[in-house]
Amino acid sequence: WRCICISLFCNFVVHKPCFIMPKKIIILLAFILFSHEKALSINPVWKSIIFPGWGEHALEENKRSRLFSNIELSLWTACLGAYTYSHHSMLQYKSFAVEHAGVFSSGKDKKYWVDIGNYIDIENHNSEHLRWRYFDELYDESDGWYWDNVDNMKKFESMRIRSDYFSKTGEYIIGAIVLNHIISAIDTYYLLRLKNITFFPVITNGVNEISLRVSL
Repeated sequence: WRCICISLFCNFVVHKPCFIMPKKIIILLAFILFSHEKALSINPVWKSIIFPGWGEHALEENKRSRLFSNIELSLWTACLGAYTYSHHSMLQYKSFAVEHAGVFSSGKDKKYWVDIGNYIDIENHNSEHLRWRYFDELYDESDGWYWDNVDNMKKFESMRIRSDYFSKTGEYIIGAIVLNHIISAIDTYYLLRLKNITFFPVITNGVNEISLRVSL
């Protein structure tokens, strides 16, 4: 379990380019965090927020722990796969546009790639936007494109839509990951409350009955 946690921590945090701390320090912190959990006395609910299943593992609920951790691993795998495929498709459709429409791909925003998939060339785009008086959406000749045929334009558009679809899928999976953390934390809190329930026998004076008092 600890090895899995350390591996995940290194893969999803250490390799992020925005993380400034040296890799060796991060690995050391991860080792301290996951190998000395008893000494740190982290609340199991917080453990589940950090990594689903960790809190259940601390409460010796191994079956629940495996369920949440497996869901987490599956979601991260699907998320990384979706974003990787989306990025690969993006590189493909940009390269396709350079070859068949003569565009310069550097420095172009998302709207530009949407527009060139809907107009055969820059003249058609600018003429239509002039009729609509959308003067701020006109393109200069330096941003021009000229598709060699309509079929390639449609093929490009389908490639771009596929890339956007997988990118959006990655966003939905991130939402599912967040939800998994929340559900695991709630489950851990529920298990903690169950473990804190104690029963006290109470004998009522003068009456031949025994009742139970529950203390949370």
